[in-house]
Amino acid sequence: MADSKLDPNKSYGWTGKILRVNLTDGTVSVSPTDPYKGYIGGMGLANKIMYDEVAPGTDPLAPENKVVFAVGPLTATGVPLAGRTTIASLSTYTKDHQVVDAHCGGMIGAAIKKAGWDAIVIEGASDEPVYLKIDDDDVEIKPADQVWGLGTRATTEALSRKEGTDFCVATIGPAGENLLPYACIINSRNHSAGAGTAAVLGSKKCKALVVRGSQPIYVADPQAVADLSDYMLREIVGSNNNHVVPSTQQEWAEYFDKGSRWTAQKGLTWALAEGGPIDTGEPKPGEINTVGYRCMK
Repeated sequence: MADSKLDPNKSYGWTGKILRVNLTDGTVSVSPTDPYKGYIGGMGLANKIMYDEVAPGTDPLAPENKVVFAVGPLTATGVPLAGRTTIASLSTYTKDHQVVDAHCGGMIGAAIKKAGWDAIVIEGASDEPVYLKIDDDDVEIKPADQVWGLGTRATTEALSRKEGTDFCVATIGPAGENLLPYACIINSRNHSAGAGTAAVLGSKKCKALVVRGSQPIYVADPQAVADLSDYMLREIVGSNNNHVVPSTQQEWAEYFDKGSRWTAQKGLTWALAEGGPIDTGEPKPGEINTVGYRCMK
């Protein structure tokens, strides 16, 4: 798409904004993404912020450490494999406490992007348990005493009931609250991000992020994105990616094992397929409509 067709008032891929929440003084601020666009992706963005802003030798459980939730320009565009979220901080479980990043699936990345943010930087530390409610541009630091001490699933249920089931909850449990060095952050009920990031949130008395986004995500060339998606599904994900072992014999597989979680088989159909039921018995590589068959039950 020619540059002349792009709307100068819209941000494409990136949202252009980074949310910063300081739990020590309760302030919320916004900074631009532009300085970090050369570090493509959530991993590059999160690590660059950490390297720039957290001094070497900082105690990972000190208020001076930060936790950075970051997403990339493809997040929430519909491109396959672009739903991951990077969460960067200082390592809690190594002697040198270098910058590490955890990665998770679930819906927290899409929620952050649709709320209008490329990253969320959590700084400082609260005296009392809190959680962050982020509803597009509306950001609140709210008391979390009612969920402090609860496990991740109980917290997710409680905050979803309180704020709305269309919010995505990313939370720590008692392990993070008690600063267990390898504690995980869990979002969307069962998607984990490790590397001790939950212990850092626990040291900040930050129980959870509760995020809802309603803003559109723009891409400069929708056809290019569609073509990229088809290529990734057809050639990279495919039916036989990652050396998967099928549970039934396939013409492309040297081995099969009936105990595999890959369960496509003759006689098992996808009843709601476009054009009528499709047998899942032979998911062939290169056929885009067979990508999901292997794990159908």
